Amino acid sequence: MDRYLHSCRKFAETLIRKLDPNYRQRWEIYDGILERLTGSGARWLDGGCGRNIAIEEFPCDITVGIDYYRHTEALHTAPAHLVIGNMEKLPFNDSVFTLVTLNTVAEHFENPSVVLDEIYRVLRPGGHVLIHTTNKNSPLIMFGNLFPESLRLLLMKKVFGADEPDVFKAYHRLNTIAALRNIEGFELGELHAVQDLNCSNRIVFLALLVYHLMTKIPGLWKLRTNVIVLLKKPAISIQHSAFSSNKITNVN
Repeated sequence: MDRYLHSCRKFAETLIRKLDPNYRQRWEIYDGILERLTGSGARWLDGGCGRNIAIEEFPCDITVGIDYYRHTEALHTAPAHLVIGNMEKLPFNDSVFTLVTLNTVAEHFENPSVVLDEIYRVLRPGGHVLIHTTNKNSPLIMFGNLFPESLRLLLMKKVFGADEPDVFKAYHRLNTIAALRNIEGFELGELHAVQDLNCSNRIVFLALLVYHLMTKIPGLWKLRTNVIVLLKKPAISIQHSAFSSNKITNVN
């Protein structure tokens, strides 16, 4: 099975580079931003950290992963600090982190405004929030949401190789480009719309690749499946007020 997956991924990568040399996978964009924001002086909170392994690759002065349950394979020894808790009530003091990340987590928030208020509270002025999530306005995401939860779980496992403990109920209450670029109290730094082409099935991959190439038509980039947004808490403390920046960078 590992040999088959490796073969599929090599085939996919070769074809992508031939048809769209500038394409970047969602994790390439996400990790590139992380690399800029971590390191010496950084204090990082990874929300919904799962196995809590991201901090191995991006060390900071302080790194904390938080999740509402302890994954059986989670790292929980220094420097991989692990906290079991609720993102709606973060167990941290005000203004303690320079970076908060939500990697494929925001779609699962039942009360995203409460979570974002908590993130704002624990961030230092000038700190950043990095969010990677799905775009519910993508027809592919809409189609997936038509299936019952049990069938979606099966598809995620068989088609995308997800582990069952990593698949949770999605509410999609923050999952539009418009909502993500206008989160109250934050300034928009970057926004990337990315078509996910990570798939272990060749036929499904080819269908996704055709869809990606279609979204390169002007105006259709908003229909891609994934969104990565970088937000900044203003350096000068102000009252929460909606920002409506129109800045969008690196739309692939």
